[in-house]
Amino acid sequence: MKPLSSFLRFALSAAAISAALISAPALAGPLFTVNEGSVPGTAANQVVADRISFEYHARVEQTIVGGLGGGNDPFTQTGFLTKAAFGSPTGGSVPSQLNALNGYGIYGLFTITGQSDTLAGGIHANFQTLTMTLYIDPNQDTSLSVSNVAGSPVNVGGASGDDYAIVTYTLDLGEAHIFAGLAQGDFKALLNATLTPQGQLFFVNPNPFFPLESLSGNTNSFIGGSLTNSFIAMADGGGLELFQAAVPEPGTIALLGIGLFGLGMTARRQQGGQRQA
Repeated sequence: MKPLSSFLRFALSAAAISAALISAPALAGPLFTVNEGSVPGTAANQVVADRISFEYHARVEQTIVGGLGGGNDPFTQTGFLTKAAFGSPTGGSVPSQLNALNGYGIYGLFTITGQSDTLAGGIHANFQTLTMTLYIDPNQDTSLSVSNVAGSPVNVGGASGDDYAIVTYTLDLGEAHIFAGLAQGDFKALLNATLTPQGQLFFVNPNPFFPLESLSGNTNSFIGGSLTNSFIAMADGGGLELFQAAVPEPGTIALLGIGLFGLGMTARRQQGGQRQA
């Protein structure tokens, strides 16, 4: 079981992001049902929601090849996200055992590659590939961190041997912006989602489950970026995850990003980009 002091730190973070859900009731997605009793050691309970809030921490490695405004600058982003809370179409959070005392955690490990260009004093990045695997941490005893060392993977520590994968993702399309001043930004992506056998026990309705998922939100901190030189930057932020039954109409993903921009979601910031169980 996670120590109480660490649990409280994480719960406060989840509560902060959950509060952002209330600000965006219009961003409704289709309902889904989660069977929390499928998680070992977790009490039987079903959660009906239309979204999941999350926070992320990542390292961005950017190579400047074309000079200022030259474009086509390759980047790689490596990081992790942690799910904060389930949400409802009205914008409120839905009670669950996610991140609760004696509950469970959910985290994802991701890598994004693409090309970027300068735009209005900031950076516009187009995603070319994205791979991510989502895991359940039954006892909330896994620690995650990402360093500023180029090419290094996310460090998965603690007692992670009982964690198991529930969803794998690949990219449909996505983009991100770092605004003028290179301190904050936003992002949006549409992902192809495939449930593992254990994921099918967790996400139980609809069946078959939604094949697509949209992620969008804000980058609240971006440290180390440059418009003129190659760089390694550390980023963190948060957002919302909505499932999709089919490819949305043109512009839907852009609208999701616009709707989330300005929410001012506060992501948990830990020194060195750590989530400590």
